[in-house]
Amino acid sequence: MTDEKTLDLGVEEPLLEVKNLQKYFVVDTTFFGKPKAFLKAVDNVSFALKKGKTLGIVGESGCGKTTMGRTILRLYDVTGGEVWFKGKEVSKIPEREFDKLRPNMQMIFQDPYASLSPRMTVGEIIGEAPLQHGLVDKAHLREYVLDVMKTCGLQSHYYDRYPHEFSGGQRQRICIARALALKPELVICDEPVSALDVSIQAQIINMLKDLQKKLGLTYVFISHDLSVVKHISDEVGVMYLGSMVEFGAKSKIFSNTLHPYTKALFSAVPVPNPHVKMNRVILKGDIPSPVNPPKGCKFHTRCDKCMEICKSVPPTYKEVEEGHFCACHLYDSAEELADFAKTETEAQP
Repeated sequence: MTDEKTLDLGVEEPLLEVKNLQKYFVVDTTFFGKPKAFLKAVDNVSFALKKGKTLGIVGESGCGKTTMGRTILRLYDVTGGEVWFKGKEVSKIPEREFDKLRPNMQMIFQDPYASLSPRMTVGEIIGEAPLQHGLVDKAHLREYVLDVMKTCGLQSHYYDRYPHEFSGGQRQRICIARALALKPELVICDEPVSALDVSIQAQIINMLKDLQKKLGLTYVFISHDLSVVKHISDEVGVMYLGSMVEFGAKSKIFSNTLHPYTKALFSAVPVPNPHVKMNRVILKGDIPSPVNPPKGCKFHTRCDKCMEICKSVPPTYKEVEEGHFCACHLYDSAEELADFAKTETEAQP
């Protein structure tokens, strides 16, 4: 019996698995309404996340981080690919069936000012969803909500107050309490601290880490702040123009950075030591349009390591070292590069 249990633990299935996820928005249509141009917000993103772990997603503004998070939760319809949650494909099941899973998958939104209804009290905001999903009855609702509020560091006399009476940090705690009131297993945190003061950011991040240990939560933590991601994440995924360019354990991403774009991001992080001089990697040009991305590698127009193959052949997203994935021609084998050179030579007149 012991051997069987050990075997089961060894092949633990991921809580969340995303396979070649796509989310395209139609930006132009023909006279007859047929789509002819798409904004490829999320383009073939794949990763797996185990229960109780935190995946940090980083990248420039507009790279598709938020869209990916919303598409996983089906706040946007999936254009292509698959989303698996607890061994069940949730990207294609009927809406009524997915509604039963919704309490298990929650989101903390970026703006604590826009994501709370000004007409509802704190008690109503936190208690509405658990009541709707039958997690608690009306008789025990106040007691249930006060317990959730206490867990998130909110005082009991806030129950009958309105969102406009609170600061940004307190509002974000209300947003976190609203998400946790449904007892979720997966929480997607969409830049939950970017609108807050630095001192308040630290409090919220530490509270999220404590709640993770206490409740066994699994996080997808979307951020553009690498120092925050380094503090809270177990694994890190780097996105550029809708695609995942690098993915791996935090220790591997930070100690053995592979992709030129990731190196450029990391070189921009300020070091609080005047004697340490960073080798700043300056990216040339602006981020291309996701409606008309460059051919080949999407990053080649800004990359100082650009080769001929990068301009025409999209790189394969592959495992460069154990558990460390990267999409870059720098890690192609000599045979692959030789095949490309041969093809190019044959194509020339």
